[in-house]
Amino acid sequence: MSNVDISHIGFYDAKKVTVTVDGTFITGFGENTFVNCEKEEEQTVTHVGARGDVSLAYKNNPLGTVKLTLMSTSPQLKYLQQLAIEKKVFEIWVNTENDPAERIGGTKAVIKKVPAAAYGAELEDREFEITVLDYQHEFV
Repeated sequence: MSNVDISHIGFYDAKKVTVTVDGTFITGFGENTFVNCEKEEEQTVTHVGARGDVSLAYKNNPLGTVKLTLMSTSPQLKYLQQLAIEKKVFEIWVNTENDPAERIGGTKAVIKKVPAAAYGAELEDREFEITVLDYQHEFV
């Protein structure tokens, strides 16, 4: 018999993930991965000398990236497009009430570029790549 602890079973629900941009809730996400959050670069760099001495350098880069994938019918598509055109700095937060709960984002963010538009026989997604200048990722 296995000694696997099944007393805690985690559940994920995409409806428990919310994204706010400058206080506006974003809706109309594309299917599959609709939000992706990532620190811009590694936090540490390892250096090994010729004789095997090891040292670490800590990177203090505060940048991160949040990518939002929206359907071309999203009610907030025009809003995000306008933020990109105006090059406006805004706050962005990705919150999940799943287990574990997380809060990712920052108070200073900007859209890198206006997303590409594609039209075909089916609905096409639009991807907004957002640079977060004070990227934070915490479990709440």
